[in-house]
Amino acid sequence: MDTLVRKPRMIYNVYHKGGTAMNVTVSKWGNSLGIRVPGIIAESLELQAGDRVDFELRDGGMFLKKKQSTSEMFEQFYGKPFSQITPEDLGTAENIDWGEDVGGEVF
Repeated sequence: MDTLVRKPRMIYNVYHKGGTAMNVTVSKWGNSLGIRVPGIIAESLELQAGDRVDFELRDGGMFLKKKQSTSEMFEQFYGKPFSQITPEDLGTAENIDWGEDVGGEVF
């Protein structure tokens, strides 16, 4: 498990899919700290004001990932807009191979 360590340095490198590093400055926002997301990163991740992100400490750094809504997850999985997903697309529980029982499951 990562441990949060306070460091006096307040500039971080931000990488986007192209691998280009960008320096951003951490700013004081009330009792918290904030980082502005550069426009090119917001655009490539399709981030908009008010979107939620998952925040994770990993390998001595921080990792932000756009949080997907349930409808976005369905759209990504089925490859079509959520409004076009039908009950036939979803199938039934009997049609899903859950694999072998591995614990004390009761059905």
